[in-house]
Parts: sequence; structure tokens; C-alpha cells
Amino acid sequence: MNRTRPRLPTRVGHAEWGDNWFRGYSVARDLAGCETITGLLALAIVGRRFDSNDRMMLDDIATAINVADPRIWPLKLVRVASAYGGQLAAMAAATVCLEGARVGEESTGRAAQFLVELRDALLAAGADPAQADDRIWEEHSRRLFAQSRPTGFDVPVRVRDERVEILAQRVVARGRSELPYWRFFEKAVDTLWRIHNVRPNMTLAVGAICLDMGLTPREIGPLMTAIGTAGYWANACEGAAQMPASLQALPDSCVRYTGPPSRVSPRAGGRR
Repeated sequence: MNRTRPRLPTRVGHAEWGDNWFRGYSVARDLAGCETITGLLALAIVGRRFDSNDRMMLDDIATAINVADPRIWPLKLVRVASAYGGQLAAMAAATVCLEGARVGEESTGRAAQFLVELRDALLAAGADPAQADDRIWEEHSRRLFAQSRPTGFDVPVRVRDERVEILAQRVVARGRSELPYWRFFEKAVDTLWRIHNVRPNMTLAVGAICLDMGLTPREIGPLMTAIGTAGYWANACEGAAQMPASLQALPDSCVRYTGPPSRVSPRAGGRR
């Protein structure tokens, strides 16, 4: 019998006497007192430390994308799950339901992928993405819009996503408005509105900001999910404290069974 145990290498952390190492950095000497929570999450997911401007921009993103209104899906799900008193269960439900969804923080990665694919297509055609005319944009954006509207362009109920405007102000304030993907995002917003009559939501703006930080679309979704949880936690905590009976079970008057009629098994029928 082969009793050789597999070795699973890791670079994420190591516990030592008197100190802990995280992603190659000493918690005591390198991180404590100088790292932010968003910077720590970025280090966890991406594997490298970000400079102060990037970390402050991540803080801005975490604040700007925060929406806590419990009437909005998927925060409704958080309230229902937390109605039984479990905060962590509610957060777990929200995390699972957002994977692959067209809305929410995790979808920022797919919105970023749209920007990458569109920019690559324009570059491959020999066009400057920041200067290309509408004819070239239409030719290459039509392919990406062919199946369905790409992630990043759903703005329900209202005309504009207010979070995009907040983010744009913070990008300017941080001196990042001339970075390549943000400039491309602004060109795309203007041109795609005229071609496809669509407005971007916050996921596309966040995708552009994060691409300028050197993140990949695969890294952007998990990072934004991690730093964008303030609204979810607010609802999870309030919902668990309230534990409203109205969310724990629907009144019988609200439920109507439409399946096949009930039947009695032969064994149960013999007892009657």
C-alpha cells in the first residue's frame, strides 16, 4: 500500500512563533499599522501589494458601489435568509446566488472581460480604441452584442447608474482619468450609447478602474465581491436581529397548490 501523502504547496500563509506570514509578508513587521482592509483583500486575492493610490481607489470603489436598500435583489434574499437569526447563513446565501449572475459585485469580472475583448478587437483592426470612428466601433461591438446585451449595461428603472457618476468623480480626484482603460471606458460609454442606445452600470466602470490597476477579469470579480459586502452585512445583521415572522413562512392564504391530487398508499389505505 502506498502511504505517501501528497504535498500541497501554498504561498498564502505560514504561522510561526510570535508572527504570521501572509503572502510572503510579515504581519508584525510589514502589514500591521500600514495596510488597509481593501489592500489586504487585494493582497489575498491578487497576491501582490498595491500602492497607496490604488488602495485609496479601492476604498472609493467599496464606498461608491455600496447599496443597502433591502427592497433590491439580492438584498431581499439576505433579509429572508437572515430572518431565522443567522447572519452568516444570510451572507453565504448572497455569495452563492451571485456566482454567475448578471448583477452584483462578482459580475464586474465579466464586464471587464467585455472591455478587454472590445479593445483587443479594435487594436487588432489597427484602430486606436480612443479615437476610432463609429463605423469601426459598430463593426466590432455588434459581434459582442449579437447574443445578448453584455454584462455591464443593465440600468433598471432609472436612466443612469448613479454609482458610475460617483466613481467618475473619484477617478478624477485620484488623478487616474488619463489611464488607458478609463479613457477607453469613457469612449465606449459615449459611442455605445449612440450605436446601441445603452448606458453602463457600475460593473463596467469598476472593471475599467481595476484593469488600470493591472488586475485580470478573473481577479476582479472575487475582489469586488470581497470589498463590496457592506450593504449585505447591514441587512444580514438587521434581519437577524429582527427575525420577522412574516419572512419565515408565507400565510396559508398566499399559497395555492397546483400539482396532482394527493393519493393514499395501499398500506395506509388498508389501515382505514
